[in-house]
Amino acid sequence: MLCYRCGSHVPDANDSCGTCGLKLTGAAAGAGPRRRGATVEAPYKPGDVFAKRYAIREVIGPGPVGHVFRALDQEMDVEVALKIINPRLVQMPEERTQFSLSLRAGKKLTHPHHVRVYEEGEDRNRPFFTTQLLEGMTLRRMIEQRSAQGQRFTPKEVEPLLAQLAEALDSAHKYGPHSDLKPENIIVLPDMLKVTDYGLALGIPRLPFVQAQKVGRVACYVAPEYAEGGELDTRMDLYSLGVIVGELLTGQTPEEGQVPELLAYDPDLPPGLEALYRRTTNANPLARPKTAGEFLAEFTAALARPRAASSKPSAGAQTPAPSRPRPKPVPFSLTAELATAFPPRSDMLPPPVPTSELPSLGAPTIQVPVVQGGPPPESSKATLLEVPTWNSPTLEIPNASGGPTEPLSAESISQRLAAKAKEEQTPPDATQPLDSATLAAIMGSAKPAVSAPAPKPRFAPAPAPVAAPAPAPAPVARAEPRSSMPPPGKAAPRSAPMPVLKAPRSSSSNVRLVLLALAGLALGAAGGYGLLKMRQASSQSSSGLVPGSKGVKR
Repeated sequence: MLCYRCGSHVPDANDSCGTCGLKLTGAAAGAGPRRRGATVEAPYKPGDVFAKRYAIREVIGPGPVGHVFRALDQEMDVEVALKIINPRLVQMPEERTQFSLSLRAGKKLTHPHHVRVYEEGEDRNRPFFTTQLLEGMTLRRMIEQRSAQGQRFTPKEVEPLLAQLAEALDSAHKYGPHSDLKPENIIVLPDMLKVTDYGLALGIPRLPFVQAQKVGRVACYVAPEYAEGGELDTRMDLYSLGVIVGELLTGQTPEEGQVPELLAYDPDLPPGLEALYRRTTNANPLARPKTAGEFLAEFTAALARPRAASSKPSAGAQTPAPSRPRPKPVPFSLTAELATAFPPRSDMLPPPVPTSELPSLGAPTIQVPVVQGGPPPESSKATLLEVPTWNSPTLEIPNASGGPTEPLSAESISQRLAAKAKEEQTPPDATQPLDSATLAAIMGSAKPAVSAPAPKPRFAPAPAPVAAPAPAPAPVARAEPRSSMPPPGKAAPRSAPMPVLKAPRSSSSNVRLVLLALAGLALGAAGGYGLLKMRQASSQSSSGLVPGSKGVKR
């Protein structure tokens, strides 16, 4: 049982809480899950008024998360079911705000198979809510009575109960999951059943709620994704519904991750129910039916399907077989749902290969036909393979510009490669500083323009050679612009690249630097001496002494 004061677990044989020392009256061992907590002392007794509005008339009993009372709403003058939550489960202000928001969603349910939620609030740090008071029997009580008589529910008896539960869940799933579906929250009336405590598990933090369900021995109805902190949707109620159906048919529930085999406890069950039970209690929400109506349709189809004669085991096979371990839960996400909703087709293209996994390509290979007996072409950056040709001495390559084709031979190829190699040579650096001596040396060593013309400028125009001698001394000729072209019919001669020369530093420049440094030091010393004298003169004038005298006053 659960101590209402501190929330600690108290064994059934103890009459007081071992943590806080609270005295518990009438503790009885061996009672059912709902009757087991009825001996816990309630925080209020008949005659008390809760929240200045609800007059308590009877203590109905405790639950895993609080107590239930029959109370009179003095404002409405109607009896209601008052449910007070253990304050230890909802302690922080944000947790109580979440509890209030979750219970407000229950007010939207107006389906006949749902218990109406009236009010929700908080009094003396105890959250509470009120619902419609019904005089009926819970499904838990019905299961206990059948078990005491050694009887179980047949599939035909389960089908009408399941039809009403499926209708209730489908109407509630428009607003979200129920989150706390179990036999204790299903009330069976003479003509119908009703579901209560909608959204209660979503209003309480997960860890305290799961611990309270374990203490109340009803944790088997909690979906694995809720206990493990995963994403939640309406399929968590399908898990609880599957566990309830399996308990009605065989009296067994999953324990410690082990899902029982229904046919091992009742061989007369249709085999299709075993497969449906396995799907519904799967740890992966994607494997379960999407809606309660789909679960009901498959349940009805399994009952109508004829069973093969060989599927019925012999009388000696009634010993329960070991339970199968629950499969490892798969992380549930929207991406996984979309991946399963659209299976890959056979005509789909394969995914692209990452560029880092592509094979590296070597240097390109160019095959150039060479005239048999001609000189081999010069080497260049591309690999050239000599392919001898016997039939055609030359090969004509089409011009991309649309002009006439140009004959290609070994000699023309070698000339083009040589010209390309010369063009790729680095031009002389024309940005080096040159003094007059270096420039005169370069100009004196220059050859005539015919034998050694100026190199072709690339970035800046290079100085051209000196023009022919004239009667009067002429200045150095400027470099011709890039647009100047040689006369037609004559090829422009090329000259050797101009060497880059650095002017040597003479000794006179070093002497100049030393003298400038000394002059700067002397100038600085003189300026400092003058400032010092001016400061002394100002101090003497302020003290009344005549400047230049030896302590004589005016």
